[in-house]
Order: sequence, then structure tokens, then C-alpha cells
Amino acid sequence: MKVLFFGAGVLGSLYAARLHEAGNDVTLLARGSRSRDVREHGIVLERFDTGERTRTRVRVVNDMPCDEHFDLCVVLVQKTQLKSALEVLGTSSDIETFLFMNNTAEGPDEMVRILGNHRVMLGHVNAGGERDGHVVRYMVADKMTLGELDGSLSERLRQIADLFKSSGFAVDLCRNIDSWKRYHVALAVPFAYAMYLTGSCNYRLSRNREAVRMCLQGMREAFEVLGSLGYPMEPPKLRSLFIIPEFILVRLFQRMLRSDVADIGMARHLRNASEEMEQLAAELFVLIRRSEMDTPVLRELRQRAEEQTEVGLID
Repeated sequence: MKVLFFGAGVLGSLYAARLHEAGNDVTLLARGSRSRDVREHGIVLERFDTGERTRTRVRVVNDMPCDEHFDLCVVLVQKTQLKSALEVLGTSSDIETFLFMNNTAEGPDEMVRILGNHRVMLGHVNAGGERDGHVVRYMVADKMTLGELDGSLSERLRQIADLFKSSGFAVDLCRNIDSWKRYHVALAVPFAYAMYLTGSCNYRLSRNREAVRMCLQGMREAFEVLGSLGYPMEPPKLRSLFIIPEFILVRLFQRMLRSDVADIGMARHLRNASEEMEQLAAELFVLIRRSEMDTPVLRELRQRAEEQTEVGLID
């Protein structure tokens, strides 16, 4: 399959390298210093757990190859960059499918408006990490999630899932990927607020039982908002936040916060994506206002986080 990666950060680099190594025709769109790094060194990946390094040479372009055919364009940019990305992506008429992997609580309407309903798919990553110069340090956890906007398990969806599976990534298929993405933001925003209360340190948050309790209650409030607006819970396992007794759930969450997944996949991202979290929070509160539901814990979390921001705990 011929694949273009739009976005050369940690995730774009990781997936591009792995798909290329699996025998696919991969092009990476990179700009500025990142473009120079990849051209000079290739994509250098380093596993967090073992320190093992790999180097992969891929084709690099600085601008959108508008007159070239691609079977798939994987879009891996932060939500704050999506508007400008769509302006560029909309100039290409010879790309069959765009797979958007960004966070969003707004849904895919703008993507569909610019690119057409038949060319848009949504997904979510299963990896995280950070860049250290030209080296991408990463970890892979759990499964990535992919879905068609109409909920079908189409042949196209299965082919793209197989593309990632054959490159070493586990994949789940979702019949309501729009809801999945919204519920992910409903998880992420209360978590971000709780993290900001403790200086964006997952280990410090794990020791603050009250902040963890408020975080979980804020998630429940956000879930109830989405349910009232007609978005079914995705994935269904999120119901555990309502089923498991709170004192047990708090302990489980505290344990998770002490893991590498929380450190590498969550805390480090938050420290580098505060503007994106602000935008996602704004999108979530639009939905809260639409629902006309009261979310007192989430409001208190936001207020406390904003107070901490003012005294410099958030960069």
C-alpha cells in the first residue's frame, strides 16, 4: 500500500518507520528541523523499556505532493493544528482515504466538509513518547482503534487494520468511532485538570487521593453529558467507572498513575500539549452547555487547575 504520513512527530515517525519496514511504500511529510533530521539520520526510534534503537530510511517531502496518488494519508497532528492541516490536505484530490488520528470532541464534520464523507476515517493511536534531538523515544501500549464514520466494518477498514497489524500493531475496530473519540476527550480533560493540580506529575498525582477522586468523578460527569446527548459509551468497558466502587477505583487509578504508561503516554504528552488540552476542554464544555447538565466537580477541577496555571505550575 502507498501511504503518506502527514505529521512527523513521535507517532508519525513511529508508524511511518514500522509500515516502511513491513514493505509498504511510505512517504513522510516533514518540515523545518525535523525534515533535516530525518533526511540526515533517517527515522531513529528508541524503545523506552530496553533502549533498543532502529534506524529507518524513508522518503521525505517538505510539501503536500498534490499530484501524486496515495492509497492512504495518515494525519497525525495535534487538534490545534488540524484547521491549518485541512487547508493543505484539501488541495489533494488523488488520495483515496484520510485517516485522522487526532483528539476531538467536535466530531468529523469539518473534515467531511473539506474532503468528502467517503474519504474520511477516524482512529486513535496506541503509542506515546517524546523526541530527544533526532531520536524518537517511544512505547507501545494496548491496541489502536479504527472506525468508519458510518459504523460499517468495510473492506477498506479491514485492509487498513491489516496494514497496521502486519507492521506489528494491535488493532481494534469500532462501530461508533465518533462516540469513541468524544469519550476519550471526556477521559482526558478531567485527567489533565487533575494532573495540573499536581504540577503535571503523574507520580505526585498518584499520592493525592482527593485529586484522584475528583478526577474520576469529573469523568463520570462528562460521560453522563455525552450519554444525555445521545452518544453511546465507547468503548463499553468505560462503564466500569460507574460499576466499580469508588474506593477500589481510586486505588486502581493510583496504581495506574505509577506506571510507565501514565508517565510516558500521558504525563509527558500533557506537558508538551497544554494548548491542545485547552482546546479539547473548550470543545467538551460546548457539549456540557448543550446538554444543560450541571457538572460541579468538573467545574471545580477546572477552576483549581486555572488557579494553578496562574502561579506557574503549567508551562
